[in-house]
Amino acid sequence: MDRFTTSWAEAWATNLRQDTEWSESAKGWKWSLLFRVGTASAWFLDLDRGECRSIRPAGDAESADFILEADRATWDRILDGDQSPMVAIMQGAITLKKGSLLTLGRFATSATLLLEAAARVDDAIASHAPAETTASPQITSLSASAHHEHFRTTSGSGLDHSSFPMQLYHKAKRLGIWDPAQLDLSADQGHWEALTDPERDVLTRLLAMFQAGEEAVTLDLLPLMRILALEGRLEEEMYLTTFLFEEAKHVEFFQRIFEEVVGRDADLERFHTPSYRQLFYKELPLALGRLDHDGSAEAVIEASTTYNMVVEGTLAETGYQAFYTVLEERGIMPGVSEGIRLLQRDESRHVAFGVHLISRLIAEDPSLMKVFQARMAALMPLAMASITELFACYDPMPFGLREEDFVQYAMDQFGKRMRRIENGQMQ
Repeated sequence: MDRFTTSWAEAWATNLRQDTEWSESAKGWKWSLLFRVGTASAWFLDLDRGECRSIRPAGDAESADFILEADRATWDRILDGDQSPMVAIMQGAITLKKGSLLTLGRFATSATLLLEAAARVDDAIASHAPAETTASPQITSLSASAHHEHFRTTSGSGLDHSSFPMQLYHKAKRLGIWDPAQLDLSADQGHWEALTDPERDVLTRLLAMFQAGEEAVTLDLLPLMRILALEGRLEEEMYLTTFLFEEAKHVEFFQRIFEEVVGRDADLERFHTPSYRQLFYKELPLALGRLDHDGSAEAVIEASTTYNMVVEGTLAETGYQAFYTVLEERGIMPGVSEGIRLLQRDESRHVAFGVHLISRLIAEDPSLMKVFQARMAALMPLAMASITELFACYDPMPFGLREEDFVQYAMDQFGKRMRRIENGQMQ
């Protein structure tokens, strides 16, 4: 059946009506939606709270609450499963002509299921045989070597100080040696006590999310270090030793804030929302833990994407933005602000390493780009929901923080990470 015909649209609507998963995910959706396919056609989707009333051709002057526009090639890639719709929006391949990006981000899973229902219409797509794939390199053994044949630094090769991992290693030696115990927090407790109860609550929530997140990445990093060691990538492993040291310091930094500024609390986990828990309690340890028994390039890319691109490169960066907005703009809690600045400088190197590692693997096997894109697309709804769930806890939001500002910031970070990898930026 040809795409973008009336019969195709009717079949799409039928698929949606039979799709209980989409219906459940779209229960909160109450806006009309219009898809424009270049200048050739436009399709009006009458959707309401998990019900598809109709999908029909849109008139030339017809509008809707949400209007998405892309060329035919982009829509075909999405319907073929080669590109996530939300990733296409971040890349600018799909233009949101009308509607709220904040609202659309909340329904990222629903949007994906919506288009999957459209893809199922095309009999030709269903009949295509799977493309042949080449198995990506895998480490032959993930167990410790019983012995070493030789050591690179004593066999004439030495270290490659011009390599990007070694440049990060040297930067970490210069810039990463700061001591959380030496930060001056003497003024911070007084500033903390001057805040209102809702202001203290939202800052405690942010701090509790960072505290657990830093502990999680400290606990979960070791399998990646082991994989790179088994591959004989000495420079990369050397840098990761500083990476792990820095993550441990970040745990110490946030713990000190709770001990000396905020006050101890035995139940900070109450601040961890469902999407945050899914990401940090499950997705992160599963992705990194997989490396203990799977040394494939796909596994490494999924682990680094989860860790470096999403946890650090998107959520943590958005969290820093929240701290700067609250603390620096008000000139309060200077010790905490200084620690956040130093921590962010450390993690900018961590993100740079993730870009390097993922880009290196994709350069070796370009088919792995799909693995990276799929992982980013899969985790984006969790990242966006972690932000929206936080804002949902407050009405009004303390400090005048606006949800749409931080969702947009997170989306921008996602887009930035995607573009750096897709442009092949190894450094």
